[in-house]
Amino acid sequence: MSDFAVIDIGSNSIRYAEERNGRFPIKEVYTTRLGLGLSETGRLAEKTVEKSLVVLRALGRRARAAGYIPAAYATSAVRDAENGRDFAALTETECGFPVRILTGEEEARFAFNGAVGEGGAFDAMLDIGGASMQVVTKDAGVSFRAGCVRCGDIARKATGAPDCDTDRLAQQKAVTDYMDGIIDLPDIKVKSLVGVGGTITTLAALEAGLTEFSAEAVESTALTREGVSRLIERLAAMGERRREHPLLIKRHDVILYGAYILHHAMELLGVNALGVSCKDGMEGFLETVKNGR
Repeated sequence: MSDFAVIDIGSNSIRYAEERNGRFPIKEVYTTRLGLGLSETGRLAEKTVEKSLVVLRALGRRARAAGYIPAAYATSAVRDAENGRDFAALTETECGFPVRILTGEEEARFAFNGAVGEGGAFDAMLDIGGASMQVVTKDAGVSFRAGCVRCGDIARKATGAPDCDTDRLAQQKAVTDYMDGIIDLPDIKVKSLVGVGGTITTLAALEAGLTEFSAEAVESTALTREGVSRLIERLAAMGERRREHPLLIKRHDVILYGAYILHHAMELLGVNALGVSCKDGMEGFLETVKNGR
């Protein structure tokens, strides 16, 4: 059976992982902000497209040189953009591998399967990405256009703020008001929730007091609603010093928006705490690829 290198083309970053016995011992992250400005223009920007293609060309060459088959998928930014299919076709032409554009339902289901698996300890999953968030249970899954990059665009435009540290409370209100306008969860009943995605794992790492990412420590850390509120205040107080924190160098300008999303999503779901998983849609997608689906 072939081994795969999975490439996740997200709205905030591109992730890469090489399979080892059906698992990913290491996931590498390349921040390209492919979805930046999408909420305003409806299109992927030429600058972020080229930046992403540079990374994807290199990853394709690397995977094949190491004997792996590149298996790539794209999520909300590519799915929602007017030129998303053009980007996927260009990637295949220039990088030598096809890109599967996931539906919102597929994105949600793959993340749930990766994080929870068979007989998992949680009955629901929350995934916050760069342009969307997914809420999934065993029986239902929904995807909403509320990710840290997209909501950053929306909050700055709504308040006229140039960055996430200007008029912060108004920006947080803009994010929660936007979420209230698009999110409806009438059929989602949550008893035990697990969170995945870069926003949640980074916040868990900060809550655990880490300066270097550790999957074991992150997955041993629970996030409470009160704890997320404290993290928001801590991150806001850091201001520009977020750039200096080893875990925030590539997220210093979007982590607050992600934290706003997480806090309000927990309110909407009526949960006070969630567990954290470093397994997510990459594992779910790998399972699908291995099974030829």
